[in-house]
Amino acid sequence: MLTAAARPDSLAQLTSLRFCAALLVLLSHLVFLERSGSPVLRGLYDLFFRQGACGVTFFFILSGFILTHAYERALKEGRVSALTYYHRRVARIFPLHLMVGLAFLAYLAWRADLPPMPAVLLNLALLHSWSPDPLVHYSLNGPSWSLSDELFFYALFPWLVKWREPVLRAVFIAGMVLIVAGSCFTALRVAGYSPWVDWIFYVFPLTRLFEFIAGILLCRAWRSCIGRRWATSATEALAVISLPATMVAVEWFAVPLAFRYQLIFLPPMAVLILIFAHGQGALSHLLRQPGLQSLGEASFALYLIHRPMITFMERWSGAGAASDIALAIAMLPMAMLASILGFALLDRPVQHWLRRRKTFTVKRKAFAIRQ
Repeated sequence: MLTAAARPDSLAQLTSLRFCAALLVLLSHLVFLERSGSPVLRGLYDLFFRQGACGVTFFFILSGFILTHAYERALKEGRVSALTYYHRRVARIFPLHLMVGLAFLAYLAWRADLPPMPAVLLNLALLHSWSPDPLVHYSLNGPSWSLSDELFFYALFPWLVKWREPVLRAVFIAGMVLIVAGSCFTALRVAGYSPWVDWIFYVFPLTRLFEFIAGILLCRAWRSCIGRRWATSATEALAVISLPATMVAVEWFAVPLAFRYQLIFLPPMAVLILIFAHGQGALSHLLRQPGLQSLGEASFALYLIHRPMITFMERWSGAGAASDIALAIAMLPMAMLASILGFALLDRPVQHWLRRRKTFTVKRKAFAIRQ
């Protein structure tokens, strides 16, 4: 039997799922709905939209999965150097981050609403998630804190993939046990929202590292065809349905915040990625359609662009339920259009230019997806 990595399958369906995850994060940032005069809109935001932050868990797991798929063997066999790997990772996330961040900074300067300059500098350098101060780690373009975490994951990856499977699995289990214990202790001591708890369990790179490690282990499981026999159209549908069901359940049953940040959503996200990585069901076939692929390729731009757009547009919120609904509905096509243009006119040309600056020895795989 051919292993998963040897078959001429495509992981394109995971590219389309990236758009869905970015869309969830966008929904979580429609915070003007929480302030709406309509109890229905406030209830909808609290029950479902707020939990869209779980899209970050998807991105962290998928990042470990795809980097393992694309680089593990190349790094171990010396077909790509660590320097080349780091060059590609930095070139992947910094250009668009800096372009969006500086453009938004100019807008904030025009509004005379600039964040503290040390916070801005840490943000632009992608070091801000290490600060427990929310005015720092959520400074400028809020979602960029996750890129700060990703940069840390990228730095560790060449060492993590050299660890033997039992060692890496033991590290993952030990880390998750500590996080579960910490979440239980926090839930007993802290009743509501706390900036410190938010930082430790949602933003802090060391805490979120274990989702990235889960992605590494998941890729190795996929290569070994684990879960392939269950990757059917029915299980794909169940994997998709389980996510919104979990999102509603955590609010319905008042799950403590410390568990919502990643623990509750890690299992369904991991199952979702593994099932769709095998790509055997009807939904996988649908997700490989060119239109959805284009949206998936633009998902990084959507992730970075949407929050500044909401900040710009929410000045028109609060004029009534109809106004809030219209604004929320308008945000989706506007953010999608902006992300597609940002990807086509900024992100992709810059990526191509940066990749031409250096000769890479790693060969492209026909079924590798864009990172």
